Amino acid sequence: MGSSIAWLDNTVEEQRLARDLIALFSETESRDELGLGQIRDAFSDALFPGFSVVQTRARYYLFIPWCYTRGSAKGLSGAAAKAKGQRQERALISALKTENLDDDSGLIGKRAGAALRTLPSTIYWSGMVRYGVVGNVADIGHLGLTRSRDDEPSELASRSPQEWAAGVPEPPQGFPGSVPSGFKLTAEEAGWLSERIEMSCPSTLLAHLVREGQVLPDAFATPWDAAPAGQFSELDHARLFAVSMHGAALLYNLLVAEEYEKAGFTTVSDPVAHYREALAAWADEEIAPLSADLTAWDTAEFWQLVIEQNPNISHRTRLFVNTWIGWVRSGRAQRVADDAGARAFVLERERRKGKQSRFVNRKLLEAWSGNSGGGLFTYRWGTVRRILNDINEAKDRDASS
Repeated sequence: MGSSIAWLDNTVEEQRLARDLIALFSETESRDELGLGQIRDAFSDALFPGFSVVQTRARYYLFIPWCYTRGSAKGLSGAAAKAKGQRQERALISALKTENLDDDSGLIGKRAGAALRTLPSTIYWSGMVRYGVVGNVADIGHLGLTRSRDDEPSELASRSPQEWAAGVPEPPQGFPGSVPSGFKLTAEEAGWLSERIEMSCPSTLLAHLVREGQVLPDAFATPWDAAPAGQFSELDHARLFAVSMHGAALLYNLLVAEEYEKAGFTTVSDPVAHYREALAAWADEEIAPLSADLTAWDTAEFWQLVIEQNPNISHRTRLFVNTWIGWVRSGRAQRVADDAGARAFVLERERRKGKQSRFVNRKLLEAWSGNSGGGLFTYRWGTVRRILNDINEAKDRDASS
């Protein structure tokens, strides 16, 4: 019987976390084989509050308020506003599919269309609250966007209409049935959204990048490519953690590759050679240039930042991370592929999975794709860069017009 993830009558925040988990299964660089996801996510939330891996384009932060306050939903509240807003969200999918064939990347519901089960308002929920696009949770329960387990339907129905942020720009004429401009923000919309982000989290890297207003090229493959070292302590700690633990992830994949070849599987070509080369490159190109920073790294401050975001990191996880960092600092990175202690250490970490470990489950070993969590942590950067570029490209268009 195949494994699955499901939820019943949970809060939207719990549903969002489940969707993020599902999305991560399709991203080989982000899979959490070594149980480090809580630390990764702590830094993701600190650097880029309000973001999740299932968000796609910036203009949804305008589309959603428009769906629930404009068009046929204008002037409505309670169940009527919810019903009209959801219908307009579904109508928006059809309009975007029909009118924006050249730029439908990031279209939520591209395949399912109006039958989509999880609407954009749910996907963008955490960001809308974080940036003050919508008011307090208690004010918007009647929309069905969230629900406390303690709330009774009668209480939800009696709540006053939700408060959306002031100054939301007007939608294009014909919205939601017609959106010829697609995902392109106007200068006014970009300015409004920038202001919401800067006001709600002013000291974050996210707000800094919004203020800078620069379009971020694909060459900026990580968030530390976009900001100088030393400017944001969270970013410096996140980088050292990502680079250090990248070696552990690569070693895990090397060990799987050895078992894979030993079992006679051949779908993945020469995986052992690949991961030996990857570990050598990690030591020479990632660790060596940061050797001074790693030596001076204040890991006590690192843990303080992590625990502030998530106090539930287990002792075993902290011990694993601290031990691995100690080995990296001591110079063991250069020989880690053949380091008996490091290999045993990663294998022991894998044993926490029991029968789901690839080292005991032949079916899971055979199904290995060749890369499972072997990439560098980049803290939702792909999503962040796309949404920031939507905002900053609008500013560029306005400046050049």
